[in-house]
Amino acid sequence: MPVLCLTLVHSAATAAVTPDSKPREWPANLAKHQIMIRREAADQQQSAMIAAAETAQPSKETLKQAAGEAAVPAGEKVWWYEEQLGIRIPCAITADAVAYYSDLVGKYGRQVLQRYVEPSSRLDYHAGVKFHRDFKLGDKSFNNVHVVTLKLTFSQNFTATMTEGMRFEKERVVILDATGKVLHISGDGPTEVPILAI
Repeated sequence: MPVLCLTLVHSAATAAVTPDSKPREWPANLAKHQIMIRREAADQQQSAMIAAAETAQPSKETLKQAAGEAAVPAGEKVWWYEEQLGIRIPCAITADAVAYYSDLVGKYGRQVLQRYVEPSSRLDYHAGVKFHRDFKLGDKSFNNVHVVTLKLTFSQNFTATMTEGMRFEKERVVILDATGKVLHISGDGPTEVPILAI
């Protein structure tokens, strides 16, 4: 087993592997790759509100701002703005984003990998909705609205590459009227992604 020394500097952790360390073969292990998806709805209306919030796409302007100098990914339902370690980094949480990370963790769990450290990954996603007669968000006020909160946490350690890992959290708040029309979205934009390397 390699000896690791980790330090976190400017959102990047670095470590050293001892010179005599060699990667070993880790068998497929679903227990090390976990998927937790919870959509909490009390009735069909709340389910419909969560579905509407998950369908709402980030604006083209928000995607451009998140991507900065880089080109925005092409496509119809683009929710990410860049890739790191070959993994899409979210600008917004949508149903497609949840499916992407769920598929990724499922795929990792079925792979045999040559790594210095046992690989692992996890998706934790929670969607909930509450009705508010009066709701304030920043300097905006809303009446008789459904507020959907989407929270996603993703991590992978030594699955995408032999010596790197990442973890990020993202939250999106979507405000909808009684018909399910999106009135406001908060939380879309760039995501801070600390990278761990050995």
